[in-house]
Amino acid sequence: MEKIAQNTDRQDIYKAMLVALGLAIAVAGYFYRAKFDGQITGFFRIGSVLPLSPFLNPAETLIYQGELGYDGQQFLTIALDPGLQNQDSIAALDHPSYRYRRILYPLLGYLLGLGNPVLIPWALVLINILAIAVCTGLTAVYFQSQKQKTIGALIVLAIPGIWMVLFLSTADLLASAFSMGTVVCQQIFPPHQSKKWWLVPILLALALLTRETSLIIWLAIALTLVQNRQWRSMVPLLLSLIPLTLWLGYIRWRQLPGGSGTGNFGWPLVGIGEKFQSLIQAGLTDNNIYEAYLWLLLLLTLALLIWLTLLQRQSNRTLAYGGWLYGGLLLVASFYILNYYLNYSRVFLDLFLLTILAMAPTSKLIRWPYLAISGLGTVTFLLLKS
Repeated sequence: MEKIAQNTDRQDIYKAMLVALGLAIAVAGYFYRAKFDGQITGFFRIGSVLPLSPFLNPAETLIYQGELGYDGQQFLTIALDPGLQNQDSIAALDHPSYRYRRILYPLLGYLLGLGNPVLIPWALVLINILAIAVCTGLTAVYFQSQKQKTIGALIVLAIPGIWMVLFLSTADLLASAFSMGTVVCQQIFPPHQSKKWWLVPILLALALLTRETSLIIWLAIALTLVQNRQWRSMVPLLLSLIPLTLWLGYIRWRQLPGGSGTGNFGWPLVGIGEKFQSLIQAGLTDNNIYEAYLWLLLLLTLALLIWLTLLQRQSNRTLAYGGWLYGGLLLVASFYILNYYLNYSRVFLDLFLLTILAMAPTSKLIRWPYLAISGLGTVTFLLLKS
């Protein structure tokens, strides 16, 4: 009977992943046909201001005239030349030393695309499609560990940032898949009870090579281990920092041009104050109402995560620490991040995912209203804003 129950549990997880995979493929197909006129490069929002990657044919590339482009353009440039051996590749990046830190997503795109410039854009889009299914599956695993039905994991698909990342082909989804895997493994494989806990530092190392803001998840787990006095587990956790440290050392050795970024963070509350000011000044336009909606959804999500983890802080301290750390990150976020929903919806994607995990032990009276509120933002993006 126990084996039958385990098989049923696995089947439920696979079903949730298949639903997510099917929906992700359908949405990607919708973007490809309806939004990008059948051009795969449309997923990377390539502008005309920066030089084009030398490995792209301008005649076969969807270029948005007069635009600077978006992060997906930077990742595609690196994926086409992951060693940055061509000087024209470096010239096509706005901040080479900064962009090159997030190497894992473009490197996987290069490997999955077999180094072929025609296949690499498809590979990067495929990675994000699979990451959506993985995030859903991991959420289903967590829900089962909390004795909840796996159907609740499908709330993940209501997060607007999920589809924005798919639309723009950035690294956030892949990083979130690794981060989610870390948090789930930390919960179901306790370091003092399971030998499988070694998955935690491995997934963290991969997350950090994908997006350095995954350090928040690293800190949340470190604080959990310190509070539980699990000192031995701190050793492999510290080792998970080595790959990122070596990679940053290599970038420094290469002496690539570009500074530390684009002013993503600054003094506490300054960016938040500027955000509210801009919303008030912009008035009651359709775009500004939607912008305000997603901004308030972010604040609601943060408040909900902190509140839920205060109620159940003994069950998963990592979620509690993650909530407070992301709250601190939001406090110091600059207006550069907060000025546009496509920015903060991606940067704080892990915050949304952690909140859904925190909802696992709660009643449907919390889950379903949140699903409706978040889902409305997603449907609006897919139909009107993308």
